[in-house]
Amino acid sequence: MMDFGLFALLLLAIAIGFFLGWRYRSKRADNEGRHSTQSYFRGLNYLLNEQADGAMDAFIDSLEVNSDTLDTHLALGNLLRRRGEIAKATKIHQNLLARPSLTTPQLHEAQLELARDFIKAGLLDRAEGLLQELVDAGSQYKSEALEHLVEIYQNEREWEKAIQAANQLSNRRFGKTAVGRGRARAHFCCELAEQALDKNDVVTARRYLQQALSYDKHSVRASLLWGSMEYQLGNYREALKLLQKVPAQDPDMIIESLDLVCDCYTKLGDKRGMQRYLEELLAQYPSSTLVIRMAEQIRWSKDDFAAADFLAQQLRERPTIKALSRLVELHLMHSEGRARENLQLLKQLLDQVLEQKPGYFCEQCGFTGNQLHWLCPGCKSWGTVKVITGVEGE
Repeated sequence: MMDFGLFALLLLAIAIGFFLGWRYRSKRADNEGRHSTQSYFRGLNYLLNEQADGAMDAFIDSLEVNSDTLDTHLALGNLLRRRGEIAKATKIHQNLLARPSLTTPQLHEAQLELARDFIKAGLLDRAEGLLQELVDAGSQYKSEALEHLVEIYQNEREWEKAIQAANQLSNRRFGKTAVGRGRARAHFCCELAEQALDKNDVVTARRYLQQALSYDKHSVRASLLWGSMEYQLGNYREALKLLQKVPAQDPDMIIESLDLVCDCYTKLGDKRGMQRYLEELLAQYPSSTLVIRMAEQIRWSKDDFAAADFLAQQLRERPTIKALSRLVELHLMHSEGRARENLQLLKQLLDQVLEQKPGYFCEQCGFTGNQLHWLCPGCKSWGTVKVITGVEGE
């Protein structure tokens, strides 16, 4: 059964086509009028027999392409693309491009829609060609074409081209704000830096990471990647300097840098410096991971009971399931009999809750998961996946 909405739209389109075609060609020969009428009734016959393809052909044949009917063609083509009927949408938009009666802006609009058809169909090379023509021609649809080119280059992992296309966009067009544009370009640079690191090209990686931070000074990814690289090279102080930018860039992402920061302090033999840094972070940006990390420091410098007391105090001020689970674990080490059995049961329940809860979510679309994605798998936005905070998170 053909979708009722499409049936109605085709019927309306053919009716409009007949009316506009009759008005537009009223001064033409009678044989042309008869051709339009025949196409109209042929389209109706196809519709009544639920033959959508035949109705589509009749619609295209009966509806004159001109300034009055262009919107009708475009609306039907876009509807078909949204429904996933790409071949039919492509046919309509290609038919528009074949009509020399349209003005240049109208042809450019049809060209943009055809490029969107190709993107939807996965024919990225063909879409790229059409979009680049619009950019080179200085079309009024240049910004939309560039946005789609960035999308194509991103999918094809052609990061240099993605940066070049994004650079041509005005601040208000890419990601709606200049911040969104800078954020995306910073991630493109980080992708290039990772490719350079895979080839052990440290010099090129540093250049791309510096460029990333010039596009977005709040790029946590650039700081983490650069800090990790310097750590691997044994430049622990430089790594610390880079990693300690993270709290100011995005406090919610501190936990992503915490292990490496502590490793740097350990390599430098500066336990007091690490303790001071952790205390400063806890005062300004408390989190479950940070509390547990500090409890471990107390445990090794003092004992399990001091660490448990610290965790209990933090839980009273800021309760979280993660910190509670660690507190129960510490008490388990020093319990026996029925008390131990009860604590084991509580620990199992807490672990089950933690396993079922995601650790990250996307601020843009609500996607959740247990892994940090720089590019959201749901809405394909850069840098919108954040750590979940609160009782069930950090």
